[in-house]
Amino acid sequence: MKTVRIFSLAVLLTAGPAVMTRQQQQQMEQQVKAGPAPAASKAPSKAVKEDRQLAMQLLEVSESTSRGFEPPMRTYGLFQLGEIFTSSDKPKATELLKDAFTASLSIADDNDTKEALQNEIFRDLLPLSQAEVEERLAQAEPAVRKRASEAIVRSYIEKKQYGPAMDLVTQMTGWDEFPYGSGTALLLAMPAEMQAEKMSLLTQAVASYKAHEHPGIVMGGGTFTDLLVRFGPRMPSKLALEAIDEVLSQAKKSDQKAAISLSSGGGTAAFNSLYEYELFAMLPVLRVFDEGRAETLLKENQTLTSTMDKFPNGMQSIDPTMTDAPLKEGQKGGYGSSVTTGNSASNNQNYLRQEMQRKASQIVSDSPANPIQAIAAALALPLTVAEQRNSPRAMALEGIARRNFKDNPMPARQAIDELRKAIVDLPLQTQAQFLGTAADLYLQMGEKESAAKVVEEGFKLSDKLFDLDINPDEPNKALKAWWPSTDSYRRFIEVQGRLSHRGATEILKEIKDPEVRTVESIMLSRSLLNLPMNRVRIQTKTKHGNSTSVSDNK
Repeated sequence: MKTVRIFSLAVLLTAGPAVMTRQQQQQMEQQVKAGPAPAASKAPSKAVKEDRQLAMQLLEVSESTSRGFEPPMRTYGLFQLGEIFTSSDKPKATELLKDAFTASLSIADDNDTKEALQNEIFRDLLPLSQAEVEERLAQAEPAVRKRASEAIVRSYIEKKQYGPAMDLVTQMTGWDEFPYGSGTALLLAMPAEMQAEKMSLLTQAVASYKAHEHPGIVMGGGTFTDLLVRFGPRMPSKLALEAIDEVLSQAKKSDQKAAISLSSGGGTAAFNSLYEYELFAMLPVLRVFDEGRAETLLKENQTLTSTMDKFPNGMQSIDPTMTDAPLKEGQKGGYGSSVTTGNSASNNQNYLRQEMQRKASQIVSDSPANPIQAIAAALALPLTVAEQRNSPRAMALEGIARRNFKDNPMPARQAIDELRKAIVDLPLQTQAQFLGTAADLYLQMGEKESAAKVVEEGFKLSDKLFDLDINPDEPNKALKAWWPSTDSYRRFIEVQGRLSHRGATEILKEIKDPEVRTVESIMLSRSLLNLPMNRVRIQTKTKHGNSTSVSDNK
């Protein structure tokens, strides 16, 4: 029989009193639900009630401690707490998110962190109250204001309110530059009878692009190139040629060395410069209006010939959904991309990395038919490509285990075992990510003893990462909530919480830093309530450079 003990959390989180009155506990239980609501005829199980009870205590103390932190971590804590309540208690969530935004205004000398946190706050607040977001736009960082406005445009689109959406796009263009992402979404959604309005938006987009310089390399959705690939063939000839000339002219001026690769089910395309990539994207559009000039440009850039032969429709060969029509129900688009800049830019390495990732994805996709054969194919992949963080072999083994643990548990178990062997020579942060998956899958397969062993190993690894983050010679100056060690602790405390409440609370006590401890308390609450993270950010800022990775689960 499972025994669960609820510990005093005041000691755990070094905050105020954690013992709740019965009335407070009832209020909190009304405010948060543990995942999907149970069927009307079924009462929550004893285990679910116990999970919820511990989560309530953790959340109350976490709010108290978060409010006592300096603005960056206070903002993060209140934002996370608000996000937890978004589906179950909208008024409480709204107040917490408003408090988080207010705290963010006091963040000094770190605009990157301030901007990232405000983006997350508005992302959660907008579905709750568009009016509350609009009221705070003027106080937000400029990039945040633009991104939130783009989200409001998309909200208008969902409601088929095309007039207000167009008005806001025009207003945003006046602030800075045409919002190509939400503008494309609006053009895709507008009905055929609004052709004149579409042409007005496209004219506005071309004029705005011409009026701004675009240093650096930006690819994918939300770019002028994406908009032009989709709608260029339907533009008036003069406008389309003007837009193509501007894209190619700005790309040619760029002297930044770059290795670019795009990957989809049809293969991988590699480019030696931004200009090559833009020409690849523009040639099919140019052919619609001036086939002779398109052929001349291709002859002048013969390195593109084989790529155009393989992908004759350019970007639409890479991703056939890049058209002027919205996605159909069940249809999915997209492609992988990789960009390496500077003197280290190597197209061969870029191409190889994309190809290995594509092969790993294919092995995973085919694995249910013959998982043992898939494991052999995965083991034949290189452990790393280009840099140690990229491990096609580990990615494939992890994918095979995820894909097969329900229907083919024995091969899945073998894939996990091989994964654990494969990662020992990878960087600590990468090891933690794959070990977290192994622990979670073991638990889902009912192998609690194996899961517990991996969790124990994972916490030792997290401690090593924490020591790196606080290294006095090279401290990590990123927000503590985004440290690699904080992410690593999260992965294992989530599994430990499902194994044993006692074990999870004991581990919380052992985390040295009170701010990190509070973050992990919130993460444990999320796990107990079956509320996975919507977005995971991992960041390192040291004297030797910065790195940020973001995974979006929404």
